[in-house]
Amino acid sequence: MSEITLDHHLFSFGEGDVEAMLEDYTEDSIIIIPNVVIRGLDQIRDFFTNLTTEVLPPGCNFELLEKVVEGNIGYLVWHAESDGYKIPYASDTFVFEDDKILVQTVAFILHEKE
Repeated sequence: MSEITLDHHLFSFGEGDVEAMLEDYTEDSIIIIPNVVIRGLDQIRDFFTNLTTEVLPPGCNFELLEKVVEGNIGYLVWHAESDGYKIPYASDTFVFEDDKILVQTVAFILHEKE
């Protein structure tokens, strides 16, 4: 079932549907990005709202290079580009519990375009 949750997350992200993405998390979920820990649904909502409106809006050039799901662990490698930003490399790791994303880590290189 973890793969179904991950596929739902990816589809919802591509659509820019933040509320649908939040269905994959719980109040106990965390997202770890460089220098920040995002906790709970309100902070996760703010994170994805910014990401899908400012950095990588729907229709941007997003390419999933690798997706691996083993048990309750998911791993993605991707790159993306929008009008304002370029992410030449990114990697996400997911830990699932009861078909929800309990922990997500995101490592990325982000360049703002001039």
